[in-house]
Amino acid sequence: MSPVKRKYRTIYLVTAALMVAMIGGYALAATSLSTGPGQTSNVTTSPTNPFATASITSEQLVIMTGTIMGLGPAGSQTANTVGLAGTPNTLTPCTAAPCTPVNLRPAVTPVTAAAGDFTEQILLSVTQPLASGNPGPSAFDFSITIVFELNGVPPTTTLSYQGYLGTGATTAAASVTIPVYLFLDLGTATPLIIANNGISAVFNTCSATTSCP
Repeated sequence: MSPVKRKYRTIYLVTAALMVAMIGGYALAATSLSTGPGQTSNVTTSPTNPFATASITSEQLVIMTGTIMGLGPAGSQTANTVGLAGTPNTLTPCTAAPCTPVNLRPAVTPVTAAAGDFTEQILLSVTQPLASGNPGPSAFDFSITIVFELNGVPPTTTLSYQGYLGTGATTAAASVTIPVYLFLDLGTATPLIIANNGISAVFNTCSATTSCP
């Protein structure tokens, strides 16, 4: 099978430099900050002209529950494809700020979710423009990779998750920001430490609002 040819306009890389306490706390490793979104203590961005449709606002470690397991996916993967290719989950129009938060699980996950697993919660702030805005509605895909150690002891485990989101169009008077919570099951209930610089995310603007890439 030949590789899928990627056609996208923007590539955005985020590295979250952090150290997760095994239980009972969440300590962030201090890093320098490049211009871009996110918590100033733990997010650096590249390139310097960042992807503007969505940004990682925060992240934290939580426990998987039955409620989270029942959440819908962030889009769907196209069958029999190589790499990122899928149909976006288009966000419901927000009528006025503040917008109602959206809770999703990834479209593609390397593990089967189970109650009690440690789970990385990623908060995306997604800009929803006016239908007539410039720029107008768009779609994007994401790939988030997490590196961690069980009980803080090598070897490391590396897991990657993918998804597809469409911005939709707001009916408010101006563009709004929609908080989107992504829940990434890490496949273990064993205490763990996420490696320093152990969370990275790549975002690509899709070629259409209804399909990626």
